[in-house]
Amino acid sequence: MEEDMKANTTVMLLERLTECAMESWQKQLAYHQLGAVMFERKEYKDAQSWFETACESGHIYSKVGVARTKFKRGHKYSAYKIINSLISEYKPVGWMHQERSLYCDGKEKMSDIEMATELDPTLSFPYKYRAVSLLENNKIGAAISEISKRISFKVSPDCLELRAWVSIAMEDYEKALRDVRALLTLEPNYIMFYGKMHGDHLVELLRPFVQQWNQADCWMQLYDRWSSVDDLGSLAVVHHMLANDPGKSLLWFRQSLLLLRLNCQKAAMRSLRLARNHSTSEHERLVYEGWISYDTGHCEEALAKAEESISIQRSFEAFFLKAYALADTSLDQESSAYVIQLLLDALRCPSDGLRKGQALNNLGSVYVDFEKLDLAADCYMNALNIKHTRAHQGLARVFHLKNQRKAAYDEMTKLIEKAPQQCFSL
Repeated sequence: MEEDMKANTTVMLLERLTECAMESWQKQLAYHQLGAVMFERKEYKDAQSWFETACESGHIYSKVGVARTKFKRGHKYSAYKIINSLISEYKPVGWMHQERSLYCDGKEKMSDIEMATELDPTLSFPYKYRAVSLLENNKIGAAISEISKRISFKVSPDCLELRAWVSIAMEDYEKALRDVRALLTLEPNYIMFYGKMHGDHLVELLRPFVQQWNQADCWMQLYDRWSSVDDLGSLAVVHHMLANDPGKSLLWFRQSLLLLRLNCQKAAMRSLRLARNHSTSEHERLVYEGWISYDTGHCEEALAKAEESISIQRSFEAFFLKAYALADTSLDQESSAYVIQLLLDALRCPSDGLRKGQALNNLGSVYVDFEKLDLAADCYMNALNIKHTRAHQGLARVFHLKNQRKAAYDEMTKLIEKAPQQCFSL
């Protein structure tokens, strides 16, 4: 379904799934998925039939599918009544009001839109609707602000695309290019403008309107953005660098770290695999394979890969991986002391400030867990000295544990001042 939801093969497999389903929940899921696939194929009559079958099997959410198919078949009021009954019969949640807003107009629609956000601030449609409404009233700055709120909760291609188009309308081509590059990092084959333009083509159209950077400029820009907790800006810079040097495994790895920070696991894993595929040495490949194992829940395999990499060549990334994986498998005093030693070994190896700042931040966290607050404070201060802005949060925690609440407040204020739009993700 992820690769090609509309494919005949997908339909065939789901039909077999319905035949093999034994438990009630299995049947509900299979029927609902068939309805969703038929809906995507625009076979609305069949989609409605499958959704109704799922409802009869006890799958309440499939009523939404029934409503949408009825709406597509021209029965708007019927769709409205279905969702209205859901809101009446069950405790209302955000998505219910979002769905009902699709089938009403005027003040009632806006009321549902606002209630959807109040009940679930992470839903994307209400923000997009309000942003477009503001655009229609020529309130472009407010539209940007509205869609940026949703991106603060969760980065998604559709919201980045909308913000990019609004930035283009404002002739802010630098921000538009940032969002398009970040979008393409999430979905490299994304087609924009209602399926009429590939994202890469829009990048080429925007590039002449922004300042051109060489690779050295890009590294400086990456350092500045990473340091200021501008994850989307960092993604855009890395995308630019990879366009010029697609075989650079280090860049693919950095991209995966940023994507994980933004909670985009699928895209992060794709970047991590590309880092492994482009690695130029055995010890480097082992590190990336170790991270793949770690991110898929195989900590013991990750530890083994790290140790094998260290046996070939001592490197920052190998020690850092081993420390990370070990910290996840055991929290006793002895293993934590070993984690501290591994992080100190990592810091003795060559690396750049971006990664060393992360290691110092992690080391500070371990010291805090074992109430070595002065050592933790030193780590956070050293991290801040190389512009690892997130260390303000760790230092604030140290001050709080020392009952220095004013100092803790001041540290968090510094963090908010340096990264006001990114503090949600910390």
